[in-house]
Amino acid sequence: MAKTNFSGPITTGPIQVNTGTTVGTNVRDAAWVLNKMAFPIDYANFVVTTDDNRLATAADNGTGTTTISFVSDAVKANVSGITSDGGFEMASVITQHSAGNDSGATWTITGTDVLGNTQTETLTAAGAGATVTSAKAYKTLVSMVLSTGSAGAVKVGVIETGLISMACRSLFNEYPLAQTSSTTDKNLANNIVIPAFSRITDIRFIVNTAFDTAGFDMQIGANVAQAAGSLTNSLDTDYFAGDTDNDVKGVASHHIPTGMDQTTAQMKNCLNVSDDDASGYEMDKAVVITCKTDDTLTAGDGVLSIEWLQRVNNTN
Repeated sequence: MAKTNFSGPITTGPIQVNTGTTVGTNVRDAAWVLNKMAFPIDYANFVVTTDDNRLATAADNGTGTTTISFVSDAVKANVSGITSDGGFEMASVITQHSAGNDSGATWTITGTDVLGNTQTETLTAAGAGATVTSAKAYKTLVSMVLSTGSAGAVKVGVIETGLISMACRSLFNEYPLAQTSSTTDKNLANNIVIPAFSRITDIRFIVNTAFDTAGFDMQIGANVAQAAGSLTNSLDTDYFAGDTDNDVKGVASHHIPTGMDQTTAQMKNCLNVSDDDASGYEMDKAVVITCKTDDTLTAGDGVLSIEWLQRVNNTN
């Protein structure tokens, strides 16, 4: 069977103008093509093993450290330590522990988000014997530089209960096609990438097997073009829905705006997915799931489903 690819805006209905008052003649009655995609996840996509020196050890970063010496390039390239499942890619927050009191200094962290875009962060360093956690989740790390020499040894790791991001962009269709990275002509049907200027009409997370944790808090985000179209620091983890207290662990269809929290600002981003993009640089949205678990996950699976009208805004 032949395949046809459409790119928006695609409308139905004969009248697309509003120049008069006669319905069916010159009063707009156009509608738009409805799209819907689903992306499966399970608990294993969000299992990070707490390890306070996974990324950098105290032995390699003693008193006077300004630039972190990482354990290896391999850990820098896979911060979370999660093995790719179905081609999925993950990112996680990082922790920094100080033996001395470094609370008067700041770390400049450079790395990439789960979509591979550059991101930076300024993190206040930890006090003596304390640990601090980054606000952003990192897929890879490039560098960590302290504003002054450390007062004692420092180490960098990951934490089980921190934010973990996963892009809804599989490299192959593991479910239900049982494909692998070596499959020829891989199918990418699970990917959720929404065209610019589209309008989301529904978001729901359908849990088939409960996540066995005190809380499984979910946010639905996307990439957002910055000034002049820059993608540095472009990931907004709760662009469309959810927050850090949006618990979706139980068996149910968690949908906006009650089963999955949604603010007025998030609703407006759904009405036009390009709403927060820099003007003139409106872009397609790669959907990202970001979750936080209260304890170790050993069970749970579900499907994120998003429905949208394609490119209904701007000039169409």
